[in-house]
Amino acid sequence: MNFRNFFKFMVLILGILFANLLTIWIDNYMLSYRWQYAPHIFTWIGMAVVLLIYYPLFKYLDKWATKISDKFLKAGKKLGGRKLGSFLAFLLGLCILYLLYGLQWFKTNVFVSMIEAISDRFF
Repeated sequence: MNFRNFFKFMVLILGILFANLLTIWIDNYMLSYRWQYAPHIFTWIGMAVVLLIYYPLFKYLDKWATKISDKFLKAGKKLGGRKLGSFLAFLLGLCILYLLYGLQWFKTNVFVSMIEAISDRFF
């Protein structure tokens, strides 16, 4: 695999993870209002809001996420060279997304949790 294909792969990975995280945040925000209405009313309202939000979001999100990821990786390329800088920027982006997913799913810093698990196992 040449570097250009690997770079596109890194952009795609960051774009997918970023887009999914954004949709999770929107879903959770929307669902926080579910108990203010009767279930049959909120379900209709929620479905309408999903269409209003997600149609343009999915239409443009791939472009936006790809552009953001591409610029992020290119910034790394400028700082650390073509291959190493891009790879380090990818790892940094992946670590940031890892932290955000952990905060979203478990309300905890997964890095601290990982360090505690490693220290419990080996020390």
